[in-house]
Amino acid sequence: MASTLSEWSSKPVTVLTCDGRLITGTLAGYDQLQNLILQHSYEKVYSMESPMERVELGLFVVRGDNVAVISDCASGEDDDEEKEEDVRAEPIQQIGGNR
Repeated sequence: MASTLSEWSSKPVTVLTCDGRLITGTLAGYDQLQNLILQHSYEKVYSMESPMERVELGLFVVRGDNVAVISDCASGEDDDEEKEEDVRAEPIQQIGGNR
């Protein structure tokens, strides 16, 4: 994992947390426990009743034990924002584990 994260330093990533949050930001740092530091981050909140909401978070730390999935963001993601503004979906459920 560390070799992949080093390739993604200073690049946009999306993190799915174990509690079902979807957070996007620029990977500013990480450590051996997979704790992540994201700059210019925001959370995408989905609901069936209203369109996707973007909640600005700014500088954000995600604890490594709460990281379920990390993915790189495709270039031109900002172009997709207009397409996403009317997306409605069920909220992501908490990922089961040993909690």
